Amino acid sequence: MKCIKCNKIASIDLKHLGGSLCSNCFAEVIEKRVRKSLRQHDWLKPKDKVLVIDDNSLKSKVSIYLLKSIFKGKPFNLSFKKGSVKSAEKLSKGYDKVIIPWNLDDEAEQHLDALFNNKKIKKTRFIKLLLNVSDEEIDYFARIKKIRGRKKAKTELGKKLDALEKRYPCSKFGLQKSLILQ
Repeated sequence: MKCIKCNKIASIDLKHLGGSLCSNCFAEVIEKRVRKSLRQHDWLKPKDKVLVIDDNSLKSKVSIYLLKSIFKGKPFNLSFKKGSVKSAEKLSKGYDKVIIPWNLDDEAEQHLDALFNNKKIKKTRFIKLLLNVSDEEIDYFARIKKIRGRKKAKTELGKKLDALEKRYPCSKFGLQKSLILQ
């Protein structure tokens, strides 16, 4: 199997990517997706004082890696603090922007939980840097870049979402697109 971008030997085959990719091209695709998201949403400006929440999860470690890679040599004021998504409000005092370890799977799970249990989703002012990246992609990216962090246990709903994704590839991305349109 060859990489669809560079013709080297491919090691990653995710249906939603449109074909197989080598590890370098895959990492490049993920970084470009995050850069595009930052640009489209106009989340960060050089004058912003930005806090990145580090809960030792793979999501937060990948977020930190990507931010350092994207803003290397640029005048961004990034701070990193240990904490959790729940403690982000307390930790955010004195910062203009806060980046939390949150991704596509978390967002889909939150919205489905709200739908099934008739809950309201609170609007958040926090930046979800990995909103366009799935857990599976984060795992591959972390392996490629040798990033270590702990994986959170899946909830029942998370396991069902993974089963749906396995049976119907791209369903998580489709769900995300339908949520954006609301």
